[in-house]
Amino acid sequence: MKKNELIEFLQRQIEFLQGRLDEALASVSSLTLSNEKLQSTNEKLVATVDELRKQMASMEEAMKGKSAELSKEKAARQAVQRLQGSPSERQKKPVTTPATSETRQQKPEKKRTNNGAKRKTHPECEVETIIVEPDSPDFNPEAATFIGECDVVRYVMEPMRFKKIIYKVRKYVQDEKIYKGSAPATPLLNSQYTSSFIAGLAELRYLHCMPLENAVEYFRAHGFDLDKGTAQKLVSKVRVHLENLYKALGQAIVADNYICGDETYQKVRLQVATPSGRKIKKGYIWVFVGMTTGLVYFFYDDGSRSAEVFEQHIKGFNGAFQCDYYSGYRHIGIGGMSGIKRLPCLQHIKRKFLDLKDNPKAQEIAKLFGLLYHFEHQHRIGKDGWTAGKHLEWRQRYSKVMLEKIRMRLTAVKDRIGVPPDDPLLAATEHALKQWDEIPRIFASPTYRLDNNEVERINRYISLTRRRLTIGSHSGAEAAALYHSLAITCHRCGVNVFDYFCDIIDRCAAWPPNTPIEKYRDLLPDRWKLSQK
Repeated sequence: MKKNELIEFLQRQIEFLQGRLDEALASVSSLTLSNEKLQSTNEKLVATVDELRKQMASMEEAMKGKSAELSKEKAARQAVQRLQGSPSERQKKPVTTPATSETRQQKPEKKRTNNGAKRKTHPECEVETIIVEPDSPDFNPEAATFIGECDVVRYVMEPMRFKKIIYKVRKYVQDEKIYKGSAPATPLLNSQYTSSFIAGLAELRYLHCMPLENAVEYFRAHGFDLDKGTAQKLVSKVRVHLENLYKALGQAIVADNYICGDETYQKVRLQVATPSGRKIKKGYIWVFVGMTTGLVYFFYDDGSRSAEVFEQHIKGFNGAFQCDYYSGYRHIGIGGMSGIKRLPCLQHIKRKFLDLKDNPKAQEIAKLFGLLYHFEHQHRIGKDGWTAGKHLEWRQRYSKVMLEKIRMRLTAVKDRIGVPPDDPLLAATEHALKQWDEIPRIFASPTYRLDNNEVERINRYISLTRRRLTIGSHSGAEAAALYHSLAITCHRCGVNVFDYFCDIIDRCAAWPPNTPIEKYRDLLPDRWKLSQK
């Protein structure tokens, strides 16, 4: 029975009962019975009225229950229609219905968003597919008709697993000759640890900036009791096999045509105390970043920050070198480094003015430097058909106007009368004007960056380590420079750090020490990545 028919039936019943009630009341008023008979009649009428009221209440409850059932049935029908006619992004294509079935009207697809952000699909994960059938006791798969399915994703993490593999190496005698099987070799002689252990330690220590004792605790928490001393020996001894690879990295860096450079410090423990009694010093670690190849090269020379260390490692480079205005870079472009073109860092120049927050003129100049970034970010090479040639033309157009405005403001600040020599705004202005002839070089190429921020971000790996530990010696700092170089280069080139170290440790250990350095060039992350495709 449909909802409308049921309601009409119940209304007729109510009207009928109401008529009987009216007749009973009318008969009471018209009867002239005796008191006893009248009282008896009244009692019967009251009982009848109570019974009629109970029936009416029962019918109203039945109407409410039926309405709820009809609402649920309607909602279920609408849900089935959505499944059949409006598949979401998680659903597969709906099953084609027979030609005899009634075509349902499809609703427009509803976008599933999270404040406009799309969910990551994580294609890098291992995928396992499980079919989930209805678990209701009323469900009969033989009587049911398949109407579609939807994908519900769950991400599961399994902690690192450790294996102990025992190779039963068998020996045989044949024709008075002994034959023996051979187990897989390890990177270190007389060691039971494979390259995967060193790779795991290197990733935790030099990419995730975790102190070695914390890495050991991490191993122990996941089921392997590794001593800290053993971990230190594994890392330090395998470093010997990677020295030639590290030298190849240094040569590949200076073969690039565009390098960004900087230096930062690390706390290093000294074996012998200084005359002042200190046993910890600031040891400076330098870094070169190949902006074309993506290679990262850290180097350390007893913690020195002198220009001689920089000049030694930059030998053979002919190209553009971008850096701040540290005195160690002042000889770029002259003498033995005449083939190098220095590019300034606009962010370092701009920051001098930003720091003067209470000075309106300084903030105005900083805003003009910010407009350079605004115009630069309006286009990107390779996006929407934007080519390198178009970008170079655009750069030269907007930079000519903006740099002239900035120069006029800087000159006006410098030419002020009666300004004390220690005025902060004057110092920031002179810092910018000293590099002014080099700033247009940035806009002479479509690929040069406006600043050195890429190197600043890479140096955070060192600063994070600096907060958590003190390196035990100069030798330890040199090892850190080697491992940081390879690990961060992998991260920057999109190479899995663990897989990379597992591979190159075994290969470098198998090569003889006199292997030409040029052969190691193909093992660096930028080319190793291509060889894996």
